[in-house]
Amino acid sequence: MNSQLPLMQLDQSEHRDEVDSAFHPNTRLIQSELEWFNRPQCESGSLNSDSQVVLTHWLTPACPCPIELSSSGGDNSYVLTFFIGSPRGKWLFGGKPFFEGQVPLNSLWIKEPFQQAHAIYYGSSTSFRVYLPQSLMAECYEAAYGRRPNAELICSTTKSTDDRTLNHLVRMLVDIDDESGSFGPLFLDGISLALASRLIALDSNKMHLQSSGKEPSKLAKWKLNRAIDYIEANLFRPIYLIELSNAVGLSRMHFAAQFRAKTGCTPNQYVLRRKVAHAQTMLRDPSMSVVDIALNLGFGTQAHFTAVFKSIVGSPPANWRRHVR
Repeated sequence: MNSQLPLMQLDQSEHRDEVDSAFHPNTRLIQSELEWFNRPQCESGSLNSDSQVVLTHWLTPACPCPIELSSSGGDNSYVLTFFIGSPRGKWLFGGKPFFEGQVPLNSLWIKEPFQQAHAIYYGSSTSFRVYLPQSLMAECYEAAYGRRPNAELICSTTKSTDDRTLNHLVRMLVDIDDESGSFGPLFLDGISLALASRLIALDSNKMHLQSSGKEPSKLAKWKLNRAIDYIEANLFRPIYLIELSNAVGLSRMHFAAQFRAKTGCTPNQYVLRRKVAHAQTMLRDPSMSVVDIALNLGFGTQAHFTAVFKSIVGSPPANWRRHVR
């Protein structure tokens, strides 16, 4: 890993302030990665952070010297790295050379858990990462194949992938930063289930494993009622899929599939519809502004609230309010 130019070890504490100022704070689902390839703690303090998917941005600052970075690889997550741009450098994983040169635009890499990482960056770089916990991968594996997996059977090696489905799903998460679309914890959880399932399917295809192919059963009525009651009681704060699945005693994967089979919509779609229904009641009160209603219902911005409201009702909240008075 020798370089013709002197290497600079990045000061992680200085990097923290630079990253925090580089991205908009309203996108709470995406955190700043303060240490390279180190998963931040989940911000949902009431939940087990080890079971939650975490999204991060990593920013390598511009520097006249090459920047050397290292990570101990102590986290148990499978890490998907999407390069926003085309950086140049050298990367080692598990002490072995992985890639050297100019990274192709919009490349997607998958790193296995507990694997050390080392790199030298020549110039600035921005990366988006998805940390998928082993517990989520195991849930998806069991839902597909009816048994718990051996950990080494899932995403067993660090690799670069050009799989179009994985790339599309990760890009959906990258676009959260654009403040458009129906984003929230349940949206993130739904895309994360799809990512984990796709990763498992790709590796399982190599192992010639076959899924049962059965249609998901519908959620029992009492479980649906319990989930709905939980949603209504917590509608004014972020709701995570693991909360709903725990409330009815199912895994996230089984709950999401059975909920959709029963209701015809995803948990995220259902929650957004209920938020909009509450918003319509609140919009009849002239003392409440649109931005107040948006914030009360847990939307990060008025623009996000307006986009969701319009997609469900057919017109922006301000226009709807004028026509119902």
